[in-house]
Amino acid sequence: MLLEIAPRKRRNLISLTPLIDVVFILLLFFMLSSSFIRWHQINLQSASESQSQTPDLRILKIESNEGQLSFNGTRLFMNDDAGIQKFVAENKQATFVITVIEGIKIQVMVDLLDQLKQAGATKVSLAGLAE
Repeated sequence: MLLEIAPRKRRNLISLTPLIDVVFILLLFFMLSSSFIRWHQINLQSASESQSQTPDLRILKIESNEGQLSFNGTRLFMNDDAGIQKFVAENKQATFVITVIEGIKIQVMVDLLDQLKQAGATKVSLAGLAE
């Protein structure tokens, strides 16, 4: 007598290919969306009461492209090296702020910056147009 034995059922195996695809997609996502930049900390000190004094400002106004300057009504000229050096020597710890009227060339401002630095000024700044 012949027995009919049904062939064994094959077990369906779970394919790992889609799983590996998902893992690689997640890996790519996290690699591309993360940042590996090192952040550096800058230590800042806030001003204390002893340092909260108002700075000593000397506002120089350039009035012409020929180098005519004014400071509190006093006229100075850029080609007067001795006058500029005397002005800086009298105000050694002051901050020199350069303002201009409309139409002044940038080279005139740069020349005055250089002259003040050569005369010994340690704090020099450029400001906007004078009122």
